Amino acid sequence: MGLGVLGPGTLLLGANRDESPGRPSAGPARLRERPPVVGGRDLVAGGTWLAVREARVVTALLNRRPADDAAIHDRSTLRSRGLLCLDAAALGPPLETGGALDPGTGEPYPARLDAALRLAARGTYAPCSLVGLEAGGPSWVIALEPDRAPRTRTLEPGWHVITHADLDDADEPRTQSLLARLRGARVRNADEGFDLLRALLRDHGDGGATAVCVHRDRFPTVSSTLLALGGIAAPRYDHANGPPCTATYAPHAALLGAAS
Repeated sequence: MGLGVLGPGTLLLGANRDESPGRPSAGPARLRERPPVVGGRDLVAGGTWLAVREARVVTALLNRRPADDAAIHDRSTLRSRGLLCLDAAALGPPLETGGALDPGTGEPYPARLDAALRLAARGTYAPCSLVGLEAGGPSWVIALEPDRAPRTRTLEPGWHVITHADLDDADEPRTQSLLARLRGARVRNADEGFDLLRALLRDHGDGGATAVCVHRDRFPTVSSTLLALGGIAAPRYDHANGPPCTATYAPHAALLGAAS
């Protein structure tokens, strides 16, 4: 993901989804009408892994690798992580809402982060990272694990990578490989940004730990998304319904109220 890399107030995002091939899902569509939220839908639990609100805010959900000492929970008692992602996208405050105060420190932080933390506190979830990105506004990541306090981090402008571990994790090979390739990368427009991200999302990394497009029996790459939002001529939303190395990205910007 790139914050401000296309100019002030812009957001550039590339994301692959790794999931069980047997878990049915639907591609980009309108998920909520008020406010307008679009994204893919998990047809098992009804949630989403990536949602775009009002062509400006992106909420995404990534499963996390559990900590070694994480408590074991009966999965049937845990709420769907995808429903949390959809809730955070649809139920957060209006885009013009100002900041909130951290109840522990009294320091200000983004209103949508505050809303997401309140939503997360209402249920218990398997380990995950909830990501909130806003073109021209505050962006953040919440790390959630059962029986642990949420950990939050706000994002600075520039390139960032997150997989199944922490944001920009220095110990995660895939994250570090991608950051190394993005470091110093300059893109002048959405076309160049999409070209750069497409190449990264299709990379097989010789089948090793740095592979971004993964081909395996368990949780292979099943789809891919490219987004460019904010201070550009028109929002862009491309989605590949399959691994990006073989599937074609189709335009879905019309869902955002823009011509594709």
